[in-house]
Amino acid sequence: MEVRDLFYGAEKLRALWRVLLFLVLTIAGIWLLATLAALLLPADMNELWELFISSAIFVAAALAASFIMMRGVERRPLAAIGLPRRGWVRESLRGALIGIGFIAALALIMLAMGWYRPEPDAGSVVGWLEHVVGLGLLLVVAAAAEELIFRGYPFQVLVEGMGVTLAIVISSAAFAWLHIFNPEVGPIALFNIALAGILMAVAYLRTRSLWVAIGLHWGWNWVMAAIFDLPVSGIDFDVPGYDIRAVGPDGITGGAFGPEAGLMTTLLSLPVILWAVRTRWLRESPQMAELRPLVDARLSRQKVAEPDGRRPPLP
Repeated sequence: MEVRDLFYGAEKLRALWRVLLFLVLTIAGIWLLATLAALLLPADMNELWELFISSAIFVAAALAASFIMMRGVERRPLAAIGLPRRGWVRESLRGALIGIGFIAALALIMLAMGWYRPEPDAGSVVGWLEHVVGLGLLLVVAAAAEELIFRGYPFQVLVEGMGVTLAIVISSAAFAWLHIFNPEVGPIALFNIALAGILMAVAYLRTRSLWVAIGLHWGWNWVMAAIFDLPVSGIDFDVPGYDIRAVGPDGITGGAFGPEAGLMTTLLSLPVILWAVRTRWLRESPQMAELRPLVDARLSRQKVAEPDGRRPPLP
């Protein structure tokens, strides 16, 4: 098969123009909202507030573009991209447990091996609580922004038009590329971020729920930054009260980039992805099935129903 054959055909071309139109609408929305923010908001905000505002702008623009594409092109409600109003707390927590469990297991292994060293630092309990809550709010908005792009409408359109494998490869590679200019980034970091993208894509495909993917993304970043005081993709948020330093080999711990640049993350990611593919804990909810997600039509053509009558989540 030639490279051009991967993107040639009526379904594939239709998927590509819909993705491009979505991106144009999102970029236009970001420009408009950023212009308004520059006029209305003070120019001397601190770095965390700037990150929160930029992430919120991204979320608003991506949601608006998703709404236009779902209503105007797909003739479906916005919720069909994976954002049903019923059960969203349960779905978000289910994803968060996966992300928190992954990073907690990784950090505890590193601590047990002596590759992470906890040290006291300036700060108070009140300051720590404020930091934990503030980071939680910031990171949930940042996670929603990235998931709307990388597991939201564009990804789902690619699944519908090109199939699961190619859609996961494209979206996960793009997700890794988004981090290419982060501080201290390297090849292992980009590979691990792509693996994280695969895990989140599988979580979405198993449940058809963006709430699960957002929760997973948030839990991963929040527990890494707020609880274990580790850099998130090269960004150090500096938890008050204590510090956890990477003292083991950089190739294993990830060094200044954080655990996402270490081989330990690679080793843990592979079995967790396989678990996500097979576990019955990740299933499509009745609420999502009623909304007729875009990917359902493609996947139901590729496999017959499982013995219990539910549609299969992956080809």
